[in-house]
Amino acid sequence: MVASPYPRTALQMAYFRTWHDRVADPTKPNSFGDIPAEVDVAFVFPDFTPPQNPFWRTLREEYVPALHERGTRVVRTTDISALLDPSFPDTATGHRDLAEKLVTELVHEHGLDGLDIDMESYLDAEQAERAAGVFHELARLVGKESGTDSLLIYDTNLGGDEQVFQHTADLYDYVLVQSYGRTVESLQETWDSFAPLIPAERYLIGFSFYEEFDLNRWDDTSEPFETSRAVDYADWQPDGATKAGVFSYAVDRDGVEFLDDRITETGYTWTRRLSERLHRGDA
Repeated sequence: MVASPYPRTALQMAYFRTWHDRVADPTKPNSFGDIPAEVDVAFVFPDFTPPQNPFWRTLREEYVPALHERGTRVVRTTDISALLDPSFPDTATGHRDLAEKLVTELVHEHGLDGLDIDMESYLDAEQAERAAGVFHELARLVGKESGTDSLLIYDTNLGGDEQVFQHTADLYDYVLVQSYGRTVESLQETWDSFAPLIPAERYLIGFSFYEEFDLNRWDDTSEPFETSRAVDYADWQPDGATKAGVFSYAVDRDGVEFLDDRITETGYTWTRRLSERLHRGDA
C-alpha cells in the first residue's frame, strides 16, 4: 500500500466502471490502469464484472502497482447491502466475521488500499443498527481507526441525518456526497447536515460524467469547461471552511459530450484540468 500521507484538501477522486475496462471487455478502449496521477483515489466500481473475469488478475498484478507508482490509491466500492448479509448472524461475532470476510475478499485479495461503502438506502431501525455494528468492525481493519494506512470511505446521496451515519461518522477517512445535478446553491444546506459530525477536510462533493444510453442526464460536464457544474463544484467551499475536494463518477467517460453515446477513448482532459483548478491557489 501507499504509505505517504495524503493532503486533506484539493483532493480528486474518481469512480471507474470496471465493465468499461478493455481487459474486462476487449471491445472497450479504456483502461483502469491509465487513470492519471491527478486522481488521488481511484475507485473500483465493479458492476457486471464477475470474479472469473480477467480484469481482477490484471487489477492486482498490473493496474494497482502502476497506480501506486503514480501516487494514486485504489479503493473497492461495495453496496451497503453487503453489510446486511443474512448468512452472518446479527451478533457481535457475526459482525466481526462479516467485516473480516469483506476486507479479505474485497481489499486484501486484490492488493487494494481500502473500502468504500455506497449508502443510498434508508434502512429500518434493525438494519441500521446491524449495519453500524459491521461498520465498527470494518473500522478495526481498514481506515483511520485501524492503525493502518488504508482508507474507509462512506459515499452517499443522503444527508448527514441518516441514522447509520449518525452512529458511525467518526469512523471514516472521507465522506463523499453524490451531488449529481444539484444546484450550487443547495450545497451548503447539505453540508450543514454533515457539519456537526465531521470536519470539512473529510468531505467531498461529486459530479457525474455523462453515461451512455441515457443512464443519467445530470449534465454536470457540458462544455464550456469554465462554466460547467463540475468546475462550480471544484470552486465551491462550505461557509468558513475548506472541503477535502471533489470526485467524479464514470471517469471512463471523461470528455464525452452530453448525450453522445459513442464509447470512445478518453485522455482524461477534464480530470487533468480540474486538478489544476483545485490546486490553483497552491503556488
